Amino acid sequence: MSERLGRLAAIVRADFLIRLRRPSTAVVFLLLSAIPYWWIPDPSTGRALMEIHGKRALYNSATIGMATALLATMFIGLAGFYVVSNALRRDILSRCGFVIASTTMRGSEYLIGKFAGNVVFLSVFTAGFMVTSMAMVLVRGEAPLEPFLFAKQYLLLVPPSIFFVSAIAVLFECVPWLSGKFGDIVYFIVWMTMMGFAAGANSKPFDVGGFAFMRTQLHTDSLSIGATTFDANKGTYAFPGMEPTFAELAARLAMLLWPVVLLVVARLFFHRFDPARVRVATHKEKRTWLGRFNALSKPLARLLTGAARAVVPASGSFAGSALSDAIMTIAAFPLTAVAMLGVTIASVFVEPRKILPIAFAAAAIAIADIASREKRAGTSALVYAAPYALRTRFVAWKFTSAVIVALLFLVVPIARIALSTPTQLPSFAIGILFLTAAATALGIASATPKTFIVLFLTFWYLVINDNGKTPAFDVAGFYGAATPAVTITYAALGVAMLTAAHVFHAVQLKREW
Repeated sequence: MSERLGRLAAIVRADFLIRLRRPSTAVVFLLLSAIPYWWIPDPSTGRALMEIHGKRALYNSATIGMATALLATMFIGLAGFYVVSNALRRDILSRCGFVIASTTMRGSEYLIGKFAGNVVFLSVFTAGFMVTSMAMVLVRGEAPLEPFLFAKQYLLLVPPSIFFVSAIAVLFECVPWLSGKFGDIVYFIVWMTMMGFAAGANSKPFDVGGFAFMRTQLHTDSLSIGATTFDANKGTYAFPGMEPTFAELAARLAMLLWPVVLLVVARLFFHRFDPARVRVATHKEKRTWLGRFNALSKPLARLLTGAARAVVPASGSFAGSALSDAIMTIAAFPLTAVAMLGVTIASVFVEPRKILPIAFAAAAIAIADIASREKRAGTSALVYAAPYALRTRFVAWKFTSAVIVALLFLVVPIARIALSTPTQLPSFAIGILFLTAAATALGIASATPKTFIVLFLTFWYLVINDNGKTPAFDVAGFYGAATPAVTITYAALGVAMLTAAHVFHAVQLKREW
């Protein structure tokens, strides 16, 4: 028994330290830690963090604790999955998994260890977020900081989402067709669907995010959270904190147990690093329904890439090199061509404002791995030996490639905006700059597409739910709400990200060469 616990502890410790040392972890944590500052508005601006029974909730530890805990469950569900969903793949690429397979460790022990490692990492990650959120009580609070009351709100809301995300991340890695980019998209849809059920129908089995539980504690459906306007004449409401009954607490604790079922399913698919099964699984990808769709999409991909080569030569210039890289992006995943055709056709018949968010999301997913592709494949040295100084102009090369792919998605919306509302073109162009710059900078800094995917999907979710009410979220003029100051800010952020990526790449070159 002690040996088994020792093996589990070793897996948890190794996973935690590896993730803690990755640049992507620091990037995601710093960005999330800054969110409470914008999430908790100053009441003097006419906006409040939370309204209960039509009254503004007083900024005490219970209010800020519950609201930021709810925010934490959302970002654990979105960011947390993408941060921890590469544990098995990392062991395959590092060949450590094959060493593990030669030991007496059982497959179930390994998966439980990975699950526990996910739980520990996400718990520490959340604890850091909670501490930064406590600081907002000191900055904008209207009552003294009560650390234990603040932490209590997190303990009641957050653990079920940590357990669920930790388990489903292991499951998705074990199922071959869910272990890649397609699985990242499927998970986002699954999480949003579960949150919709829990928030809209009090569906307790799906309430890993705590929405239904929170409404039960407040005894009202008249609730608004997140920078909403309020009527100062109605006064304030002093929220005392959540006080669940024994039955409610037991039901909440039960939410920690059912994700174990996901681990049982994961064990059925787990290959236990059998070299034959891992190799066969790679070949079988072509026989899955996703692989078949990719195969059927190849003629369209060839047609699109051939047309692109006819416009700009595939070699002989820096632009040609960027085009070749963009073509490889489409050729590597031919369904990208189908998505481009679908967006193009829809853009002809649908109003640009309705299709733009979808088109941007499709383009973002397509360009997510452009900047990190060579590093993950171990072919950076070959690229650095190429002409046109790609070694020193790597950031510009990847940025240009991302812009080409994004424009292939957005060429028809651009044309329609130019004809109907040309005044929106600057916002649209800056939106493309910001999107491609973010994909390039985050891909180079973290060496994985997941960092960009999680941050983009989170931001995209906020944008479409805001529906143009907040000009600062109208990144590409989707809703015509962006002000010149907002557009200039996004342009500056795009340039700053590219500059930071260039500096980061230059520092890496000095270390490696």
